[in-house]
Amino acid sequence: MEPANVRTKIVSQIQHMVSNAVITDRRFLDDEQLIRSEQLAVLEEIFNANVRDTEIRELSSHFAGILRGDHPCHLAVWGKTGTGKTLTMTYFLNLLAEMCRAQGVPMRYEHLDLSTPRPCFRALNDLACMLNASKRYKKGISLEELILRIESALAEYAGYFVLFVDEVDNVRRDKDTFMTFLVRRLPQRIKAKLILVFASNRLNWPDNLDPRAKSFLKLNSLIFKPYDALDLRKILRIRVEKALVPDVVEAGVIEKIAALSSREHGDARRAVALLAKSAFLAEKAGSTITQASVDDALSELDTDRYLALVRSAPTQFQAAMGAIIEASRATRNGNIGSADAYEAYVRFCERASVRPLTSRAFGDLIGELDIASLVRSRVVSRGRYGRSRQIVLDLPTEVTERMYDTILLNFDM
Repeated sequence: MEPANVRTKIVSQIQHMVSNAVITDRRFLDDEQLIRSEQLAVLEEIFNANVRDTEIRELSSHFAGILRGDHPCHLAVWGKTGTGKTLTMTYFLNLLAEMCRAQGVPMRYEHLDLSTPRPCFRALNDLACMLNASKRYKKGISLEELILRIESALAEYAGYFVLFVDEVDNVRRDKDTFMTFLVRRLPQRIKAKLILVFASNRLNWPDNLDPRAKSFLKLNSLIFKPYDALDLRKILRIRVEKALVPDVVEAGVIEKIAALSSREHGDARRAVALLAKSAFLAEKAGSTITQASVDDALSELDTDRYLALVRSAPTQFQAAMGAIIEASRATRNGNIGSADAYEAYVRFCERASVRPLTSRAFGDLIGELDIASLVRSRVVSRGRYGRSRQIVLDLPTEVTERMYDTILLNFDM
């Protein structure tokens, strides 16, 4: 019997996936694919299920003064990634703007998204674009002129102006200039009652601000706690109803995903991603979504995340990781001393035709690997012999082996 040709294989696999489809609308498993009105509609269903009820009440209390003519103070919103800070604030401010229009209260808001790091000039340029005060990425003008354009765009507006600055800690250059302008200068130069809302994953972002800006920054704080298992079950059920074929999810699947996600991270985005991966694997297998599908999806997501990190990492980062994997194989208990790790790194660089860094710079690389959760490192005291850094490879064996193969492939080794 002759093997099937490639055309037949492709047609057969596509027909298999179509006939065994369990996903009816994949967009509801990825918020980035939804338009804003659809995102808000899904959020309203989630909020109606009493998810984030405490945070909604706190936001309502904070901004209630707008409807009675008061001037609420600025607000800091804290919380880990995936806890709904951005979407909750967007939904709330959109609804608040509708209420203000209905009662004749002049109010506008802007969402300055700093989800990718940028310098002060770029951040203010984005704000100027929102206010129609500048063309995007305007070059050849000074920072002072850009600031004057923002002030001019708001000069005649006398209502409430809410500026939602998302991921405020991502202003990486001239951060004090950025904050000083928003907190001290802008409120004094415009007629509008300015209310700043800062969202961040880092609780300590105000600690390193210029003391003069910090003294003007009067903040209320709102902390978004990670989702618990009950909240995640509600969120997942809504996604299942909108995205999947009816009755395709077996009993216990939603509860398992919610329990795993609440225990590990409390991130709704990652919980929905696990549901989407489980559905995809079920389609490939031509089955319903089972608890075994969830186990397989969890393993693949963890592996894919680490491999994607390594593939996109700088050369020296990859060399350090490859060397630590090799050094850990040569130890009995998995603990690697900093000297042994550096020797393994130098040997790896020689084989890969890469110039090795100094031992001090290699120590910085170990710190980066620790931050990325690829290794665990700690400094231990050896008494009269000084201190040494102990490094432990903190990944499952399967992930480690695939990562090592990827690194060797990248170095043509």
